[in-house]
Amino acid sequence: MVRIQENERGTLGDEILKSKADSKSEKNLDSNLTNRTSQELIDLWRRGAQEAAEVLLARYEVRLIALVAARLSRKHEDRIAPEDIVQSAMGSFFRVTKADVKPSIKLESTLTAWNILATFARRKLARALERETALKRGGGWSRISLDDLAPGLSMEPTIPKADEILVEVRSVLDEDQIRLLDLLLENASQAEAAEKLGVDERTVRRRIRKIRETVVSQHAMRSEADSPAIELSTSNISLPNISYRTFVLGKLLGSGALGKVYLAQMQTDGMPIAVKFMHRKLWNNPTSRFSLLNEIDQASKINHPGIIKYLGWGQSPHGGPYLVSEYVAGRSLTSIGSCATKTAVQWLVQICQAMAASHEAGIVHGDLTPNNVLVNDSGRVVIIDFGLATQSQHQPTQEPSDVSFSDTIQAHGGTLGFAAPEQISNAFGTIGYRTDIYAIGGLAYYLLCGRCPHAGDSIVDTLSDSDLAITESPTTPAGARLLSVAKAALKKSIGSRPESAIELLQLLLD
Repeated sequence: MVRIQENERGTLGDEILKSKADSKSEKNLDSNLTNRTSQELIDLWRRGAQEAAEVLLARYEVRLIALVAARLSRKHEDRIAPEDIVQSAMGSFFRVTKADVKPSIKLESTLTAWNILATFARRKLARALERETALKRGGGWSRISLDDLAPGLSMEPTIPKADEILVEVRSVLDEDQIRLLDLLLENASQAEAAEKLGVDERTVRRRIRKIRETVVSQHAMRSEADSPAIELSTSNISLPNISYRTFVLGKLLGSGALGKVYLAQMQTDGMPIAVKFMHRKLWNNPTSRFSLLNEIDQASKINHPGIIKYLGWGQSPHGGPYLVSEYVAGRSLTSIGSCATKTAVQWLVQICQAMAASHEAGIVHGDLTPNNVLVNDSGRVVIIDFGLATQSQHQPTQEPSDVSFSDTIQAHGGTLGFAAPEQISNAFGTIGYRTDIYAIGGLAYYLLCGRCPHAGDSIVDTLSDSDLAITESPTTPAGARLLSVAKAALKKSIGSRPESAIELLQLLLD
């Protein structure tokens, strides 16, 4: 637990941070504080608020991990864990800021704390890179065991599945990969394997990565096959069950985080429909099942022409769940790109109206992106893919200690580049209606500029305290309205964003 204590003089600005930082898996942050700006947290911290310090340090930890990850090249990302670098830096930070350490560092502001933490992280990363370089030059790569290739998969003879999986893996590897695997099982180092195979060590590492992916994939497939078939909980679903036999599948329309969408046709009247099948790998994932069922349960409550209309649900002969919805013959905003015209303003007006209806029903979409907004030939806008929709004001999900930012964003709803800070870590706030407000600002920015708000090092940009710097100077009234929405909605602090989509609507109509 992080503690703040006043010094003997009792003055503000000389607080001492003590103890150690919590790991992500242990954090249970106060949502009333996480929704505040960093400056507000600083003011509370200076007045001795322990909880404010916890939120600030949680934000620092996530930002540092993002910064370290962004600075690791591909050749090092498999061997250096950003989380380990940051945890080591945090440990050093608390050692030098303890009150009983001589000399100790007194923290006069959060800027001081950030500078110290960032310095430690840079040094830790530099040393880790130096060690990796020295190992490479000296040919001292560590030996690789099968446990390194597939963590948790033991080769003890008492576990026959390991041998079975190994046979399956060998059956899908090419000859070079099989030779390398045999050498690794003989406990050869990377340098030794490279010499015996007549290739360089970079090639060996690439083949090891491929073998690892294959082993993990085979292990996952076996686990899936050994798992009992899922039973869909339908007690709370009001939409009808639509049998797999009542429609004929057509072409693939698209693929997302949860599944693939196909064009289909009802056999009774030939009506075109869209059928969304969950990815096979997610069939036995409770979270994914909930998300899919939640898509029906939540979005079906919204009666608005701008929200996709769901017709029913079902389960394929192979046990895969699917959703049936209306088919919208249109293009996504992704295929349209920038369009700073009156037409684009009209589209954004419809988006705001649709999201106002969604929020009135208590539903947060959580993944408003150009790819999830369709426009048909008549100009009707339809928002799709409520697969990650949530009830408003749900409790934040705790972060795993080995967080993968892209996985975390998908788990919370959101797409990298458009996701709000709170969708990356609950240290930056609670997901709610204003998460969608941020996304609407991202759509306005996309229509104005033709790109997502956070390109390049998007996670680092998203997690910074500074709001997005928009340098575009629109030359048309339509462009100016899009800009006004982008500037109002793309605020890092939840409390600084407009409260409702109606407020953004007024900016477009005034």
